[in-house]
Amino acid sequence: MSYPEFQKNYYQLFDLPVQFDLDRTVLGEHFRKLQQQFHPDRFAGASVQEQRVAVQYSALVNQAYGVLRQPLSRALYLLELAGMSQQEVSAHKVAGGFLMEQMELREKLETINDMVDPETVLDHLMSEIRGDIDNHQREFAEAYEAGDLSGGASACVKMQYLEKLMQEAEQVESDWLD
Repeated sequence: MSYPEFQKNYYQLFDLPVQFDLDRTVLGEHFRKLQQQFHPDRFAGASVQEQRVAVQYSALVNQAYGVLRQPLSRALYLLELAGMSQQEVSAHKVAGGFLMEQMELREKLETINDMVDPETVLDHLMSEIRGDIDNHQREFAEAYEAGDLSGGASACVKMQYLEKLMQEAEQVESDWLD
């Protein structure tokens, strides 16, 4: 059995166009197809070399799927393909207004237990964060399509702030359920 080249990028691996907006259903279909085709269990009777390659390829497919499935990691990967390192992305500054908004959201999250109706406030806060994430995903897509890597990197930094805040909000929600 022959394997596709390991040097392919994740989009080539899944036979998808190199762009931010992806059809997640098609991505999932391609993932399942590749996993079925190259799952290590299918090579139990094969040579040790073929088994090792199957394991490596399966790991690559899983890693690629994980990156392409999540908008933030997909955006960062696109910037990487365009030649921008993680350090270069992280070095991008965001406007002071954005940082002030983040501080206000974080303060609201930190004082949520003091609110009269903390569950409703948390629902609204999480909805606001999701909306902001969606806006910055669109901002990234537009910048990337226009070839504006700096604008794309700035959108990624904003998404990183918001994703971290969303994780913290989800943790607060989870703590309430325990």
